[in-house]
Amino acid sequence: MAKKYRHAKIKRKHHVLRELEAGLTFLSSLDSIDGIIPGQIRPKAGGQTGFSFQYWTPSGFKLLGRSSAAVQELFVISSHPADALAGFQAAGYLITPIGSEHVQGPS
Repeated sequence: MAKKYRHAKIKRKHHVLRELEAGLTFLSSLDSIDGIIPGQIRPKAGGQTGFSFQYWTPSGFKLLGRSSAAVQELFVISSHPADALAGFQAAGYLITPIGSEHVQGPS
């Protein structure tokens, strides 16, 4: 069984796609981020490299990280998820800018 450990708020049980490292490092540097849990990696063909917002969770939000050959789920834990997502978007890491209805946070 794989050992789990954290480095800069990023839980490292699963492999992290190399193309996503810079974005995850930035995200983990935000004060409003408590942790990042990389999830399953699935193969895919083509497309843009970067991150896309999926939905709010009770503890934060879910992103999809895309590389040239795969997509990875990323669960972000945050006490202020709307602030974290807005900061991530402002830094230009999201592939498609999200609308104000998403940045306002979970209802």
